[in-house]
Amino acid sequence: MYKLFTSILLLSINIYSFSQQAPVNSDAMLFGDVKDKETGEHIPFANIVVKGTTIGTSTDATGHYMFTDLPEKQITIVASALGYKTQSKIITPIKNKAQELFFILDVDAIMTEQVVVSANRNEISRKEAPVIVSALSSKHLEAIEANSVADGLNFTPGLRVESNCQNCGFTQLRMNGLEGAYSQILVNSRPVFSGLAGVYGLEQIPTEMVERIEVVRGGGSAIFGGNAIAGTVNIITKDPINNTFQASIKGDAIGVGYNNVSYGKKVNFNGAIVSDNRKAGIFLFGSHDEQDPWDANGDGFSEIVKLKNTSTGFQAYYKPNDISRVSFEYHNLTESRRGGDRFSYLPHEANIAEVVDHNNNSGGITYETYTNRESMDKISFYLSAQNVERSSYYGAEKDPNAYGKTNGLTAVGGIQYVSNYDKILSAPGTLTVGIENLNDRIHDTKLGANGASNSLVANQLVNTLGGYAQYQMNFSRIKVLFGFRLDHYQINDLENSNGNISGTAFNPRGNLLFDLTEKVQFRVSYSTGYRAPQIFDEDLHIEASAARRIEHKNSENLISEHSQSFSGSIRYNDSFGRWDMELLIEGFYTELSNPFVNTLFVDSVDPTTVWSVRSNAKDGAKVYGSNLELTLAPSRKFYTQFGGTIQASLYETAQSWGENEENTSKYLTRTPNSYAYAIVNYEPTKKLSFSFSGNYTGRMYVPHLAGGDNAEGIEITEETLVKTENFFVLNLKSSYTVKLTNQVFIEFSGGIKNILNSYQSDFDYGVRRDASYTYGPMRPRTIFAGIKMKL
Repeated sequence: MYKLFTSILLLSINIYSFSQQAPVNSDAMLFGDVKDKETGEHIPFANIVVKGTTIGTSTDATGHYMFTDLPEKQITIVASALGYKTQSKIITPIKNKAQELFFILDVDAIMTEQVVVSANRNEISRKEAPVIVSALSSKHLEAIEANSVADGLNFTPGLRVESNCQNCGFTQLRMNGLEGAYSQILVNSRPVFSGLAGVYGLEQIPTEMVERIEVVRGGGSAIFGGNAIAGTVNIITKDPINNTFQASIKGDAIGVGYNNVSYGKKVNFNGAIVSDNRKAGIFLFGSHDEQDPWDANGDGFSEIVKLKNTSTGFQAYYKPNDISRVSFEYHNLTESRRGGDRFSYLPHEANIAEVVDHNNNSGGITYETYTNRESMDKISFYLSAQNVERSSYYGAEKDPNAYGKTNGLTAVGGIQYVSNYDKILSAPGTLTVGIENLNDRIHDTKLGANGASNSLVANQLVNTLGGYAQYQMNFSRIKVLFGFRLDHYQINDLENSNGNISGTAFNPRGNLLFDLTEKVQFRVSYSTGYRAPQIFDEDLHIEASAARRIEHKNSENLISEHSQSFSGSIRYNDSFGRWDMELLIEGFYTELSNPFVNTLFVDSVDPTTVWSVRSNAKDGAKVYGSNLELTLAPSRKFYTQFGGTIQASLYETAQSWGENEENTSKYLTRTPNSYAYAIVNYEPTKKLSFSFSGNYTGRMYVPHLAGGDNAEGIEITEETLVKTENFFVLNLKSSYTVKLTNQVFIEFSGGIKNILNSYQSDFDYGVRRDASYTYGPMRPRTIFAGIKMKL
């Protein structure tokens, strides 16, 4: 604690001295270049930083870099680039003298040394992280033609994104067999993905703003807070590194091979401007996406929504001195989506309409500074917020009373301190401590019509104050991480004081990394987690099924859900001549106490409304299984990755999911026992590339409500639990790049998604269809093409 107090004092001195500090003006210069070890070619836009400071630059388009006015003392220069191993060199700059420093980088085709932050809230390479971190880079997202974050997450072990509604296209992420509310979604390590934003949020984040996506499977509440029982997805946005610009336009045809085809288009741009002295920079992005509705079975009702989405924002930084940095970010999203029929009419004039209009604004500021250059101690302050305004209509059979208005405001602020020690308990280590406060407000109103008054659906305020601490010890072959998080949550029903709930959750965490050999690593972890009894993402999605509104609420005696998670993994990496490979085998087991379960009830007063009531299961539940990931890179031209999951998700006793007592099952619905993915990239030349990707989804149990008609026009009169078929989706993308000048390129791309047209074939028909009876791939066969200009 002494070091923490000393750091806060030094921080105060630093803040005061910003305006007093004169420039170094040492005129100590450093020149050099960065080359590929195998080919000898220069590497453009590689990152060059001075370790322990905020001083940094990048190589230009020719692979050269330059520093000026470096401090006159021994420093460490670090060079890194995507797809290469990081390299460090020590040098002592000399006043009024120019020196040269050159780097030759080895290829890291399987990116074992990629830096991540989700393992322990600090920057660390994947190989050295005490927990397994899967990462999807922007290059991977582009190869699989992912337009949004939701498109990319299917290509990570243990993760699956599914469609849950024909009418509005609501999707959710399932991780290690658990539904979306069990996963913590972070943006730049901040939990601003509110309950309201989470309903459609993963589809609303364009990949143009994403640098990488980091995934940690297993309980993460001990470091990132509640709702991280299944794991954590951390979306890292792009940072301005060098002056760049690119713009593109894409078009696609959905449903090729059916009687009807719908079309979509997407226009986007992004660029960065960095000052000559690297003290300031800004990354700007924007995208506009339009999609026509598509009807799979010809009944006049859409299976894919009509969509219009515009997303703009920026990420910027300013460096007051060579040990401090201030980061700013802002993102605005406006989106309109509609499903059902009669799209040219007002929503209440349609037979079915689910309409959702969003206006989301989010932003944040982070200040971080090194308090000790030698030990690289760092303190950070941050504040992030997200405001969501949503107008909606969820109705059937021309219901005038199905309009709604929802507002949500989420704010999170905190302080984090990282201190490095040369030796404690005979080993160097890193201490991380922090305090974080999360405030989440949701106000949901059903709007009246024809003289009727508005009715309140939800008015909830949740405040969670948390503190965390962890310590990592680094022995020669063993790394041990242990820590805890203590949260106190207060859930206030602002309209009913009897609905106020408070509680305290203590969640420990322990991780062990053992380097058995240079090529074999063994990891084991234990963690606990919790979910407070609050409104979750899916509660704010109101389905119109069988001409009835399905609304969600919590039972009066709902209590917190808790978990214990265990996992172990073996990672093997090796090189065989030019072949690089990595094999990961991971086992996981999660036990849930007082798990939440939903049961459907018809409203006794209004039979057109069905309540999905969340309560605690009588007994617990458990999820267990194994993830496998294999990466092979025979050469820099060829890259393959395969991943798969085999698992079981079961309640201890069978649960009822409808009013019919016969509709019971031990299985967690919508959770297949097996699913997998594959990515194959081939670049025969620098100009030409091919990418094959695929997903396999095994059989699973899906509830099917009564009310709709089948393909023969016969009404479905009984609620059933359907065991689905398995699906295999195969995609192909190719691209060709034309070099106009040394710095201007034009890329042409095209391909087919879901070549085999593996798609659900038993959708309900008619106005009384069960809109939630949707499963399998999110799109049928789709042809796409695009053009991109890059500077």
